[in-house]
Amino acid sequence: MLKTLLSVGAMTLLAVSTAQASFLPPNTLHLEDTVLRSNVSEAEFNDAIDKAEEFYKPRIKEAFGGKLKVNRRWDDSTVNASASQMWGTWSVNMYGGLARRPEVTTDGFTLVICHEIGHHVAGFPFSSSWAGDEGQSDYFATLSCARELWREEVETNAAFRDIVPEFPKALCDKVWTNELDQDLCYRSMMGGKSLADLLSALRDTEVDFETPSQNKVNKTSHSHPAGQCRLDTYMAGALCDAEWNPLEIPGKDLGRQRNSADAEEDSAQYTCSRSQDFEIGVRPNCWFASQL
Repeated sequence: MLKTLLSVGAMTLLAVSTAQASFLPPNTLHLEDTVLRSNVSEAEFNDAIDKAEEFYKPRIKEAFGGKLKVNRRWDDSTVNASASQMWGTWSVNMYGGLARRPEVTTDGFTLVICHEIGHHVAGFPFSSSWAGDEGQSDYFATLSCARELWREEVETNAAFRDIVPEFPKALCDKVWTNELDQDLCYRSMMGGKSLADLLSALRDTEVDFETPSQNKVNKTSHSHPAGQCRLDTYMAGALCDAEWNPLEIPGKDLGRQRNSADAEEDSAQYTCSRSQDFEIGVRPNCWFASQL
């Protein structure tokens, strides 16, 4: 495994920067690629990536000095996505095998792009020196990224008013009073359900908006949450009305204390936290354990 020298203030630390963070655990779903009927065309695959790059490339360069590079691997049957950092390049790998899964909608695919970008910029809690946790990257996807990419797509968002089931619709309506915000919340809910359905297929389990995970962790989990827990996280992000700052990575400047209570306080500025008196939209306890 390659290592690179990273400078932190006056100190120089030896750190591994080539480790990858992936959307799914290792799987064999690629074996089904040739027999599936896709909801996402190659043009839609590229269009979704174009929109994410247009928003995040200049901000990552301006605020963090990183070069965002999205590798478009449409012909690759891998059912996954991944992110890595090396020598200032912040890479994201997106695969056609994931986009062609029958459970994955165009919006679901966009949320995976958001998830992988989230590994780079979502911050606390961290799974490595640079990568936000799986759960945090899911949360970021609907809390921040989807809003940035879909905010101006008013007509498309409005179409979800007649599609979203009553239960998540009522949750969105409870938090958001403006119809434009409600429609964006509905769309985020449905994109999250698409990905939860993929996880359901992977692990042969059922997921539903109305059956939140009963698992409660005593310590934040840095691994891939189960499908229902991930759906709960997408829902929480869609319901959090905190304002994310795309020019900040909460907790990163704290170095080895990046998973400390101080880092969580930094994150609380941009997320829904019970320490800030939020009851709706907080990170679910099926993967996240607050220190505050």
